[in-house]
Amino acid sequence: MRDFPLNIVSPFPAKPAANGHAAVHIAPIGDGFVFHVLGNAGATEGSLKKLINDIAPELGGALCSPSPHQWFWIGSCEVSQDRFAEILAKLPDGFAMTDQTHGRVRMAVSGVKVRDVLAKGTMIDLAPDVFAVGQSAMTQIGQIGAMITRTDDDCFEIMVLRSFAVSLWDELHHMAAEFK
Repeated sequence: MRDFPLNIVSPFPAKPAANGHAAVHIAPIGDGFVFHVLGNAGATEGSLKKLINDIAPELGGALCSPSPHQWFWIGSCEVSQDRFAEILAKLPDGFAMTDQTHGRVRMAVSGVKVRDVLAKGTMIDLAPDVFAVGQSAMTQIGQIGAMITRTDDDCFEIMVLRSFAVSLWDELHHMAAEFK
């Protein structure tokens, strides 16, 4: 747990050019939380969902799995340091959690050409019949490691380490340039 409060500052300009493309919308997601949860070999997504609902039902959020027995718990509300400590204290043996809100940046990418844009930079198949709503995958977009989650029909959320956010932002805009 951190010893002092963090001032989370967006890596983007105060008013980024969020929608410069007709068929693709790219926007930062500035609020919310990102917790990295690790589970032992017996931990399942179902048991973690039940645990979250029992100890922090007001937070809601989604679980995205980058690898076996690891999840990012992502939500849209702010979580105080005290509330995080309460949740951490209620975690049973077999789970560990760290606050990654300060170290990860989320972006929403949507529109009718979103798959065409993302196909320019990633190797995973994002076709609707292959990559379902709610599904996540760790991949690379160009040379940047990213987690892509499908959030709706033509909507995706991309999460990257904070230090790569501006580079990915610029890359997404370059990939979407033909759709102006």
